[in-house]
Amino acid sequence: CQRFGVKYKRLASQEGDLVDPKTGEITQTGNVRFAQIEFGANARLCRTLGIKRLPNIHMNKGSVGQLSAFACGPQKFPILEHKVERFLAMTDEELKEDKILEAGSAMVDQIVSELQQGHHGDDELEEEKSTKESTP
Repeated sequence: CQRFGVKYKRLASQEGDLVDPKTGEITQTGNVRFAQIEFGANARLCRTLGIKRLPNIHMNKGSVGQLSAFACGPQKFPILEHKVERFLAMTDEELKEDKILEAGSAMVDQIVSELQQGHHGDDELEEEKSTKESTP
């Protein structure tokens, strides 16, 4: 988590709001608003958000809603950087269209997974049936 934290803070300082460390007030608005949640003190909120692994990234835009949510360790950090860059370059309309495509892709992935599980279940049934037929 420490390696992630260093990278996260660097990205936040490059793209996020500038905050006065003494007052906590925003002195300059950035391209992105970054926030951190302490899991232990906010376990209920984290469960509500579906967070199962840390660190976890949730990307939202007020007028569009959630853009992305994923577990993001140090090895996946380039994905976060890419998404920030990509989302900043998109209009709200493009973000909404992208969100619809992502939802459709996730649904296809789920259907394929369910079909594969069902297919494997069919194989097991065939094996069981074959074993019963060959047993005297």
